[in-house]
Amino acid sequence: MLTATAAEPTTARRFALGAVAGSLGIFGLLRLPWTEAHVVLPLTRMQAGLAVGLFGTPAAPVEATLACSGTDALALCLAAILAYPVAWRARLAGAAGGVLLILGLNTLRIGTLGSLAASPAWFDAVHVYVWPVALTLAIAAYVLTWMRLADRAPGQARRWPPQPSRRFVLLALVFLLLFAAVAPLYAATPFLLALEGFVAGTAAVILATAGVSASATANVLWTSRGGFLVTQECLATPLIPIYLAAVCAYAATWPRLAVGTVAAFPLFVALGIARLLVVALPGMADSPTFFVHAFYQLILGALIVCLAARWRHGAGAAPGPALVGILVGVLVISLLTPAYAYAREVTDLGGAPLDDPQGALAFLPPFQVGLYLALGAAAFGAVGWSRFVAGLAVLGLGQAAGLFLLHALAGHAGLTAHVRDVRGWAVAGPVLIFAMVVHVARARR
Repeated sequence: MLTATAAEPTTARRFALGAVAGSLGIFGLLRLPWTEAHVVLPLTRMQAGLAVGLFGTPAAPVEATLACSGTDALALCLAAILAYPVAWRARLAGAAGGVLLILGLNTLRIGTLGSLAASPAWFDAVHVYVWPVALTLAIAAYVLTWMRLADRAPGQARRWPPQPSRRFVLLALVFLLLFAAVAPLYAATPFLLALEGFVAGTAAVILATAGVSASATANVLWTSRGGFLVTQECLATPLIPIYLAAVCAYAATWPRLAVGTVAAFPLFVALGIARLLVVALPGMADSPTFFVHAFYQLILGALIVCLAARWRHGAGAAPGPALVGILVGVLVISLLTPAYAYAREVTDLGGAPLDDPQGALAFLPPFQVGLYLALGAAAFGAVGWSRFVAGLAVLGLGQAAGLFLLHALAGHAGLTAHVRDVRGWAVAGPVLIFAMVVHVARARR
């Protein structure tokens, strides 16, 4: 019999937070313009081709778009597996199996929907209600089975969380079936429509506060990238019955059961807003040529993050910290790029314009912040939070001073920074500041 320990609640919170943050991060990574164009869309077209080979040509035209890619399910599955506290070798193996499972199920999904294309009523029912529940059940079964196997692996002494109980599995199955059964009743209700509008409006306010041009009309969020429709699938996710099943199965007292149940509404509304923001945020670049120019800068940054993880955790450490650091860096850069839009409009400050044909100068501020936070994530625990935040403040001040200096040099001496120097300082700046913070922290111990 397993006994509760003081460390279990902390581990449970870390797992839950890691799964949520990882899901949003992976989802955002898969929705970057470059990733969508060169990874997600080719995979979706490959699945559509396999579906035609298995089920035949659809009775009516069916277009396999990015909405059919299964990125939502993939992000949820990978986040849960990668956040589970077992050896990284087991996590990577589980993640690989999850990718193959989801790609296979999504191929079957596209094929069955193509077979039903001639019947709109059946097509809508299977597309909106049946397949989302089936995908959730399959992913949940795979993840729970993988957790059992990972916990039983040789040398795996830690067993957290407790093995999924039969009560949880049965409740999840019952709640999912009820969720699918009552979906037609709430699909077009005024309350859900108002909630969709609230999500779109809140996302527009957040983007506008961050300096991104955005507005909302009913349940549509408008940005420079176009309109993003908030539908019932964005809010009424099959994760809700899974969450409620976990609350009912594992809540030890009635107050905890009540709090967990009531928390479902604000939690999933917040997740809906976060998901919409991840989709709607402008990408890091409008053209793949940007990545051609910045290729070595990005590769060097990733290599330095890996070296920081090796320095902090040892040469024989698992690749987990390095991967986490790189993921944090990519997510931060993609989220902060709109907030640093002033760097693209620096010529509006007055004086001589700054020459920036490759976008290196505009990319410098978000890249430096992302690299600095990636180093902190990869070498977690190397410095205290106060000194780490102080280093981040120094980095911000250095960016402002550097842009002012470049502007002054261009205006009074006619000098402009070479793109090579800009990209070099983009990498060297955060590395030097992080090294300084680590040195100060060690000197004062």
